[in-house]
Amino acid sequence: MTLAAVSLAVLCGCASAAPSTPAAETVTPTPTPPADGGSFSSLAALHDAYVAAGGDCANLNQTNNVKLAAESGTCNDQTVISTYISTADVSQLIQNNKALNEELDFHSDGVWLTGQNWVINSPDAPDMQEKLGGRLVSFK
Repeated sequence: MTLAAVSLAVLCGCASAAPSTPAAETVTPTPTPPADGGSFSSLAALHDAYVAAGGDCANLNQTNNVKLAAESGTCNDQTVISTYISTADVSQLIQNNKALNEELDFHSDGVWLTGQNWVINSPDAPDMQEKLGGRLVSFK
């Protein structure tokens, strides 16, 4: 009986008499995306970031059909994402599309989200800016 009492005392002695306080919760701040949108090394990397930001692109179809783009693909019939070798290529693409729209007297409510070397052409582009950064380009 004495051995049992000693064993119980040893087990109970491990507990602290003072009330325990819960460990402080660690809050990880949400990173702020770069204002210029940063750059992506590949279409796959842009796709992953777009989906992580809430973009609808479960099935990326890489077509490489966008002129001036290093890589491009479609997510659906309304969304095209593309990456470029340089910021100059993105700027040239924007100017080409603005000039073509003006020439055709075409007015669109479409907005692109652009970064250093990427473009998201999608109806949800404005919603993606908060998570991806970049700038919105209007073609009105």
